[in-house]
Amino acid sequence: MKVTDSKLIDSSVWIAYLVNSSFSEIFESDEMLFLSVLSLFEIKKILTKQKIAPEQITKSIDAIKKRSFLINVDVNISELAAEISSRNKLPAFDALIYASTLKNNAELVTLDNDFRNLERVRILN
Repeated sequence: MKVTDSKLIDSSVWIAYLVNSSFSEIFESDEMLFLSVLSLFEIKKILTKQKIAPEQITKSIDAIKKRSFLINVDVNISELAAEISSRNKLPAFDALIYASTLKNNAELVTLDNDFRNLERVRILN
């Protein structure tokens, strides 16, 4: 597998998988899956708001961490995100996640239309 075949999975797709078992083909594949640590924050926040049992949240987060290569936000990602946010009017978190995608030569897989018309983005239905 080439690194360019990698996918960065947005929190929206992870939530759909965890709550509704949607898109299981992505998570059951052998492909390398990246995840921004910011998405990990979003996932845990959403699961907590949905009043999922704490032990189930812990189990889900552990499974996500086991299945994903976690991307930390660094100076390079932050600087690129600032440029992206200015050009495309993306909210800060989205710009940071998209910059993480580009810096890791991956494809962003999301349900979020804020990323529409950006390169290296696949919006699922």
